Amino acid sequence: MRYAIPTILWLAVLVASIWIVFKTGNENQGTAVSTNTDGVVMAKVPWEHLPDIDRFELTDQNGEKFDTAKLVGRPYVVSFFFANCPSICRDLNKQIERLNQAVKDTDIQFLTITVKPEEDTPEVLKRYAEGFGAEPDRWAFLTGDFYKIQEVGSHMFNVVVDPETHTDNIMLVDKWGRYRDRFKWQQPYDMKRFIQVAKDVAAEKDPPFGEVVETRNVMAGKPPNDLADVPWIREFHLTKRDGDSFFSRDLVGQVWICNLFFATCPGICKTQTEYLRELRVRLGDDCPQIVSISTNAADDSPAVLRNYAEKYGLDTDDQSWMFLTGNPHLIKRIGSEFLAAPADEGHHSSDLFVIDRWGDVRGSFDWQDSEQEKAMLELIENLQTERFPPKPVIEKKRDKSGEQSEASKE
Repeated sequence: MRYAIPTILWLAVLVASIWIVFKTGNENQGTAVSTNTDGVVMAKVPWEHLPDIDRFELTDQNGEKFDTAKLVGRPYVVSFFFANCPSICRDLNKQIERLNQAVKDTDIQFLTITVKPEEDTPEVLKRYAEGFGAEPDRWAFLTGDFYKIQEVGSHMFNVVVDPETHTDNIMLVDKWGRYRDRFKWQQPYDMKRFIQVAKDVAAEKDPPFGEVVETRNVMAGKPPNDLADVPWIREFHLTKRDGDSFFSRDLVGQVWICNLFFATCPGICKTQTEYLRELRVRLGDDCPQIVSISTNAADDSPAVLRNYAEKYGLDTDDQSWMFLTGNPHLIKRIGSEFLAAPADEGHHSSDLFVIDRWGDVRGSFDWQDSEQEKAMLELIENLQTERFPPKPVIEKKRDKSGEQSEASKE
């Protein structure tokens, strides 16, 4: 591994990064950024604002498919390396070996991912892992297509996975799939902190809804500077009718209903809004949060949405039914990527979408069909009691030899 950038430049980058973190941290509601006595920049952030880590599949040192779907309900740790790295990577893995021993009484999975998959075949990783006495059910060394590895590093953890300058962070994901914290393996303070945080995370019995966590993942919960940097919309920031900001992760822990509309729509939008008003009356306190997103953001300013909501008897302070507007390009992407539905003014979905406590869409329903309405209300009731995100189905398939192998069912 080469460190070609001069020290003075690294210091300049560090100072600039800290300034950006402090600036964006102060702008981001709910996140407090500070520097502790060891000079480490930390954030206190609502647990709901921590990023989700998507499920991924790679291949372990035994040549078996490793699917993180099976880790739902179990914390795991991710790091990056390559096998023929002569010094730094081996020192990193010696540190992970020590950490593994320090938390041996916890049910935590360690995942060490190569950044040179063209060289680090399962056979190479197996020999390497044997040097640390690593077994895949506790410490898996993973390889696979490089583009998949880049997706894990760059898109999920926002770290560099290039062989020459790959990250020196160790990342911790909690039982509910949240990117909980990151640690510098060469810093003694961070290694002590890892042991305590890992034990605390492993001991959690219920999702920490409503709690504030301290993390080195200081960019948690911040809106992206450029939508082009976001490969897939999973979370979004919009504007409420009172002008305040809305962050979809603020609803983590709640089951909610989402719909698309625009204020000047003369037909289905009006009828749907009247249905939702009636549903709130019918369900009373059992009615979930409702989120209505305008598909005509150019015209539907917060003031327009405020007037629209007042026509349906909603006070400005009533947050149980939110009317949202914002970046038109973002709203189109929310429709196509988050809801999997059209979200243009001229053509938008008229379905109601049910989002679970983890922020994932679990179903879409035609509210005008009595059978679908019944199914929607049953789903909402069932989702209220979930303690863990659902595990994707992993079914057994037979290969050509007749042996069973695991294959993921999307």
